[in-house]
Amino acid sequence: MKSKTEKLFGEFVFSDRVMKKYLDIFSFHTYKKIKSEGGALTYDIAQKIAKAIMKWAKDKKASHYTHWFMPLTNQSAGKQVSFIEPTKGNKFIEKFSAKDLIKGETDASSFPNGGERMTFEARGYTVWDYTSPIFIKEDSAKNRVVYIPTAFCSYNGTCLDEKTPLLRALESLSENSAKLIHLLGYKNVKKVNLSVGAEQEYFLINSNDFNKRFDLKIVGRTLLGAKPVKSQELCSHYFGVIEDKISIFMNEVNNTLWKMGISAKLQHNEVAPNQYEIVPIYSLANISCDQNYLILQTIKETANKYNMTALFSEKPFNGINGSGKHANLSISTDTGINLFDLGLDDRLLFYTFFVCMVSSIDKYNKLIRLSTAYRDNDLRLGGDEAPPAIVSVFASDYVLNSLNMFFDDKKHFDKKKYLDTKVKSLPQAQKDYCDRNRTSPFAFVGNKFEFRMVGSSQSLAFPLTCISTSLSKMIKDLYGKLKDKENVREILTDELKNLITLHGKVINNGNCYDKNWKDEALSRGLIEYKDGLSVYDKLLDDDIIELFKDTNVLNRDELCLRKQALTSKYINTIKLEAKTMLEMLNKQIFPTINTYINSLSVLMSNSNARTKTLMTITKLYEELYKQASKLSTLTFEKFSEDVEFIKLEFLPQMSKVRSVYDEIEKLLPSNLLDIPTYNDMLY
Repeated sequence: MKSKTEKLFGEFVFSDRVMKKYLDIFSFHTYKKIKSEGGALTYDIAQKIAKAIMKWAKDKKASHYTHWFMPLTNQSAGKQVSFIEPTKGNKFIEKFSAKDLIKGETDASSFPNGGERMTFEARGYTVWDYTSPIFIKEDSAKNRVVYIPTAFCSYNGTCLDEKTPLLRALESLSENSAKLIHLLGYKNVKKVNLSVGAEQEYFLINSNDFNKRFDLKIVGRTLLGAKPVKSQELCSHYFGVIEDKISIFMNEVNNTLWKMGISAKLQHNEVAPNQYEIVPIYSLANISCDQNYLILQTIKETANKYNMTALFSEKPFNGINGSGKHANLSISTDTGINLFDLGLDDRLLFYTFFVCMVSSIDKYNKLIRLSTAYRDNDLRLGGDEAPPAIVSVFASDYVLNSLNMFFDDKKHFDKKKYLDTKVKSLPQAQKDYCDRNRTSPFAFVGNKFEFRMVGSSQSLAFPLTCISTSLSKMIKDLYGKLKDKENVREILTDELKNLITLHGKVINNGNCYDKNWKDEALSRGLIEYKDGLSVYDKLLDDDIIELFKDTNVLNRDELCLRKQALTSKYINTIKLEAKTMLEMLNKQIFPTINTYINSLSVLMSNSNARTKTLMTITKLYEELYKQASKLSTLTFEKFSEDVEFIKLEFLPQMSKVRSVYDEIEKLLPSNLLDIPTYNDMLY
């Protein structure tokens, strides 16, 4: 008998098992062959699949479908279309064709596009990504919509989304990796896949508190507020007992995700108060990206049912640990070989892909940093709670020693060891090949790499596109040096020695939080890009343009588009933060301070304490008003896209306003405050 979870899992997914039920056997196997080998579906097969989807949708009581896509907004999008088609006699039928399945149309000018689309030329297309499963999403009223994952491009074919570059990068990585593997004797390998497991962090707060915080509602993080009395210094929340209310919420999240075929596996309390984490099982990279959007959406929608609001901002609370999305990456062949498995019998195969990955992170270091650079995440990176803004790789001394032994033709290779607990009654537990390094931006952990720089609200797609493209180029160049040679393994070993010697400077097996690491990194030639405004221009450097051109992932116009979209979003976010801060000051905070000052004045007697309090808060109030007035002038008169002005004048001015307010908040009686404090929201 199937368990509850087994019955739930995939209930709303148009999986291969479901497709086989609704599709004739010839069409099903044709579709499977095309999907496994790559290539375009014929119209006839697409028409049969469309009819099968229509039957399935009817059986599942779905009334609409949507072409679901990922514009450059860190949000998903799609318009819902009814299956209804009018017929003669003012009647209707439910209909869905290959044309509806393959292509949709939307307004491309209303999404970030870097000037590619103007209002007068707005046409954009969505095209079915048949490599990612179609599924049904159900709302709280039990209305069901069929979601069709798609790519999004302009009328001219320019990609305007996160998915299209990723699909191109994955195809490039697969093609180049398979060519290289064939040289090593693995002729039966047809594809190489990047798989991803994303650990998703988030906060939950009471919705009543959220609704009283204008900053949380508008920009997703607090712009004002003093640190709470108790933070995470006792580590009492991390892996602690999950409260009943949260457990019930998590259970509903899991059930919803399981229905959509998302294998939510792990859940726990995170380090910060009211912070949590959910982890799904590995999926193919583009599917993992799709599923992560659904995880964020499901958490948000489910939290609302329990009078809670989910916060995905990377730094919702100043001075409190932020949230990330740790992307665990593995590369495997279609024959089942994990190319990042340190225990592979063919060690040359492992070292080839390990060295290529390390070398690509060094060679395209600025691109990897750029892929995670945006306003909220820049507030998180480098705060001794997350990886620093300097990109480095943890390879472990064990792996490096093993690599050197391999280069020296020593056959000795340690197998996994066992943990010695010094307790006889405990079972023998096998240790991993190497330790973990939680301070490293890009860490190898024995059979995968963990990229810890991705922000919690960010789409996985762009970071994965940059990593896949960089690795693909490194593998392609290596293949070019080997393809016409006879003694491939010997030459390859020498090339790997050269690569690790040239790019080994990116390896740091120590503490990346160490204050001395920055100086050490800079002396090695690594660069610290503290924010997006310092690195976005690098997207148009000659080597980056050549990288994306040579791998057929993005052309120069598409890179220019992204650079403009990223810069515009970063600047507009800062401007919105300043406007929101001033709105809170003028509508909530200044009136509250005035009320308190007046009450102190009326009640003031010969009390020295009361007199001192009045003098202190009056002085702080005058300073706050002065700094806010200056910010107001900068916001509405002087704000521009001058990067140096923003970094040297505008952002420091916002910090001054916050600093003064936070001191005032400590003096205000809690019953007077109109906005919930950190103590209120986190405890």
